[in-house]
Amino acid sequence: MAGAKKPLRILGLADLHDRIDMLDRLKGIDADLIVFCGDLHNASSKIAARPAALALARLGHPVLIIPGNMDHRDVVPDLWDEAGLRMIHRSSFCLGDIGFLGMGGMVAKDPRRLGDPSRYYHNDIEVYETLAAVYQNIISARIKIVAVHQPPRGVQDTLYNGESSGSVSLRRFVEEYQPDLLLCGHIHEARGMGFIGTTRIVNVGELRQGCAALIEIGDEITVNWI
Repeated sequence: MAGAKKPLRILGLADLHDRIDMLDRLKGIDADLIVFCGDLHNASSKIAARPAALALARLGHPVLIIPGNMDHRDVVPDLWDEAGLRMIHRSSFCLGDIGFLGMGGMVAKDPRRLGDPSRYYHNDIEVYETLAAVYQNIISARIKIVAVHQPPRGVQDTLYNGESSGSVSLRRFVEEYQPDLLLCGHIHEARGMGFIGTTRIVNVGELRQGCAALIEIGDEITVNWI
């Protein structure tokens, strides 16, 4: 249709774990923006992590990124800033009439892990409280997108042993606020799409194995698997 607005094309990525050779497969993909849902690295030092951060930036697309449980606190904030990646952990970003919320890391089942200064671990309730607070920054956005590392409980979060391993309070947030789209990773074997109410949940898959998702945001939301 003449004059129709061009859809926003988002390349959804997660779980590279420093396998930078897999980024070569993404060169030339027509996307407006990359949303990286954590675990760019593999518990690497800043020196070891630098090549992956720079390689992701060299794909040539703006990058919104959140940390995973394998991206260390004492490494990634400065490194990602130097590489030109925009971290949206516990924060928001707006692109035109599309608003993004970010919450990285994962829920620590063992409370003793909360004291680890190098890891992005948190209590489950922090997910709800953080996203509910930051949501106010994008409340007027036409389309609302949440980027997280760990999936919500019960959707795209099933381990090989059949256990559901997502965040309970993330599911509560989605049920109450109904964002249009939630992008996640972390549970490599749970790649795919599901719904919580009207919210489309997309586990983009493990980039270390060559998996990704290309999402078009227009009058409707469409997902194409890579």
